[in-house]
Amino acid sequence: MNTVMNEYRNGILQAWRGEQWGRAFFEQLAEATNDPEHRAKWKVLAELEEETGNRLAPLLGDDAEPTSAEDFPPVDTAVAAYSRLAWPQALEQMMTILDPAIERFRALLAMAPDEDRETVQLLFDHEVALKRFAQRELAGNPETSLEPVRAVIRRARAP
Repeated sequence: MNTVMNEYRNGILQAWRGEQWGRAFFEQLAEATNDPEHRAKWKVLAELEEETGNRLAPLLGDDAEPTSAEDFPPVDTAVAAYSRLAWPQALEQMMTILDPAIERFRALLAMAPDEDRETVQLLFDHEVALKRFAQRELAGNPETSLEPVRAVIRRARAP
């Protein structure tokens, strides 16, 4: 396997593992949240991570395996830190990891073979949707904040 394809496969595997971690993070954050509106939003973000991970799984072949503890910070530690933050601060903190992830996924999209392009585009778009969600929330538009996220979920579920 050439270097670019090896880098691509490793990137897809890391992205899939990140989706598994993200799903667990948002699910646990929803459980730790007292505000029912915020709990519902965290659950939708967990759904986005799950659906994106489900779409990535077929690209992995035999590489889909449980996330290693070394790959990501412990979910419970991250949840504890986020659950202590006020809603705007939690969203601002989330935004700090989105731009680097968007750039990683943009690079994966550039490397993607034609047969994977639609799925990798969805991976990229899901990260952009998370950013738009946070931006809308922070701009005081909670009534429309989940629209980009729900649009990507619908695409991920489409046959």
